[in-house]
Amino acid sequence: MKQGRFILEPERFCVWREVKVLTSFPQRLVGLLMQHGLPCGQAYWFPSCTAVHSWGMHFAMDIVGLDAQQRIVEVRRNVQPGMMIRLRGTRSIIECESGFPYPLEQWCGRQLQFEEKEVDDGAD
Repeated sequence: MKQGRFILEPERFCVWREVKVLTSFPQRLVGLLMQHGLPCGQAYWFPSCTAVHSWGMHFAMDIVGLDAQQRIVEVRRNVQPGMMIRLRGTRSIIECESGFPYPLEQWCGRQLQFEEKEVDDGAD
């Protein structure tokens, strides 16, 4: 699974230091269903995605919609389990813990840069 971090431009401020990128159908289908929460600073990114669901989830989350240039276009806070969320104008979605401490709403229109990192999967 591809991993990395999201940096807020132009300050180069690290918003999420641990981002897992979910691209395959099985990854996207399961998403965070097996999680019982997310540590601060960790997020899941769903490229090419305009809607998410929280059916079967065990915790609330914050949802951030990005446009094609990875600019923040919409933020939904405290999305509870059992919801279906569609974000207009988005091309990808970030999911993180509910109550994420940064002022995401104030950053609407600001661009995020994804920086991929090497992942040691233990396969030799």
